[in-house]
Amino acid sequence: MTEKRNKNPFSEIGSSHFEEFVNTKGAIFVDKTLFIEDVVNGQKVLLITRPRRWGKTLNMTMLEYFFSIPVKKDGFIDVEKHQKKIDIFSQMNISTLSETIKEYCGRYPTIFVSFKDIKANNYEDIKNKLARLVQDLYIRHIYLQNSPKLSDAEKYIFQKYLYKVTEQEDLEQSLRFLNDVLYKHFSQKVVILIDEYDTPMNDWYAQQLASNLVEDGSDNLLKQVLSLFSGILGAALKDNDYLEKAVVTGILRIAKASLFSGLNNLGEASILDKQHAKHFGFTEEEVNKLLHDCKMDCNEEAIQNLKLWYNGYNVGGLTIYNPWSIMNYLHSRELKAHWVRTASTTLIENALILDKFQEEVQKLIKGGTIEAIADPEMVFTDIKSSPNALYNLLLFSGYLTTEIVENGRAGTYECTVRVPNKEVSEVFEASMMHWLVNKFDIETTEYNAFINELLEAKINSFMEKLRNYLERSSSFFSTGPKNAEVFYNGFMQGLIVSVSNRYWIETEKESGGGRLDLLLIPKTNTKYRNALIIEYKVTNKEDELENVAQKALEQIKSRNYESKVSNYENIERTIKLGLAFCGKDVKAAYEY
Repeated sequence: MTEKRNKNPFSEIGSSHFEEFVNTKGAIFVDKTLFIEDVVNGQKVLLITRPRRWGKTLNMTMLEYFFSIPVKKDGFIDVEKHQKKIDIFSQMNISTLSETIKEYCGRYPTIFVSFKDIKANNYEDIKNKLARLVQDLYIRHIYLQNSPKLSDAEKYIFQKYLYKVTEQEDLEQSLRFLNDVLYKHFSQKVVILIDEYDTPMNDWYAQQLASNLVEDGSDNLLKQVLSLFSGILGAALKDNDYLEKAVVTGILRIAKASLFSGLNNLGEASILDKQHAKHFGFTEEEVNKLLHDCKMDCNEEAIQNLKLWYNGYNVGGLTIYNPWSIMNYLHSRELKAHWVRTASTTLIENALILDKFQEEVQKLIKGGTIEAIADPEMVFTDIKSSPNALYNLLLFSGYLTTEIVENGRAGTYECTVRVPNKEVSEVFEASMMHWLVNKFDIETTEYNAFINELLEAKINSFMEKLRNYLERSSSFFSTGPKNAEVFYNGFMQGLIVSVSNRYWIETEKESGGGRLDLLLIPKTNTKYRNALIIEYKVTNKEDELENVAQKALEQIKSRNYESKVSNYENIERTIKLGLAFCGKDVKAAYEY
């Protein structure tokens, strides 16, 4: 976009339609038009997978607007609209490629279809929604029913689609037939754009997994849906002599579906690949320009907070920001979880609260990394049984990002992955809190009241409730010391998460003469003015619990952990608390 168009910018939220953006005066638009050159010079069929709200639909509507032939109601080319397209793209980054504009802009019949709303929990509803979508698609090209270049038989079939077809065979041929009659009418090959191709499969399977309905042999509906969409994609994209280019977008590469089998002209790009990396999400340079345009680049602290919340994605070696969150931040000026609230995270949250994942979840929450084998072909059925399948889902959905990527075997990647930013870390924190509350067999409100007793320095009441909760949870850690350690660490991590908005927190850092497990300093607006220094230890001998708790307290005192608290003026008193865990029992030693 030119400086003239962005003189008084504002952030447009909610629209993913390119033409709306470019025709809205002053709207902030990050210019991704050089993606068009990638498509023109790329393979005949391109599959691009990215997390939701990462600009896929906006880029696809940009391609539609660029390639499509503007037509009048009679099917003849609208010369005025064609020239307007050329004028618009001549003001953008792709203006440096004048030959591409001359040869491709407004010169190809284009089919654009999005499957984002094809969601249902039974096959007939999915098929009916698809039938309505196809009907609407044909209505957009209704001028073809009067085309002198179409035979009577072709016009008859076209009218069938106008009145809605519901048979699977007709639906499978719907895009291919429209492709063929568009070619015949314009004497020009066709561009096909399919957005959110995987939504029907993803949504149904996510519902089933989230509600624990999927078992071996019970996914017949998924097979029917896969068969239907495999038929649509296969007919439209395979052996199509009248196809100029096709771009397909989604979140995941669906495995075991054969959706793209037989396509020897397919190019693929996921968040693990360098191809097209800069065209989805915002680069560092683009974010800096947005902040400058919005006069928000003068506050260095605000810029650093922006990076903490929304930065952190590594895509093809580039640093990428979450575009949805950036645009919402520019609009609201609020640092909060914008992106994670745009869709249900039930599937992910239900998986993350499984016992088998807790050690890794705790590590990720603390800012650590884990090793994973990334396979672009997603297998849903493995999510609840295989940690690696879960990490794949998290990675390709935008809840993890790579730190190191190396080529593995059979098209896989060996990755070191981490949580990308603060916004996403809240999902992991919420899941861990959910897991902990489930283990304690209490409601969240009861857990919060329990933690407040600690903050208020009601240590005896706090300890009594903690013993009761451990008793309820004994089945988890009774199987061995590793599970016990995971549970105790989870409890301490849950304590940190539950008070993070009210307390400054330090954990396992140097203070005085040693290292402390947990230091909580109340913020100025916090109800209780008590600072807490907590040291916790684990023993396998119940008769040593009191001695171990006392040793933890002595460690706090002997190593002068309290020195850190003296830097804060709003502290009324400091509670030094030593905890000792053994199985389902716990003892405390404390001083005010």
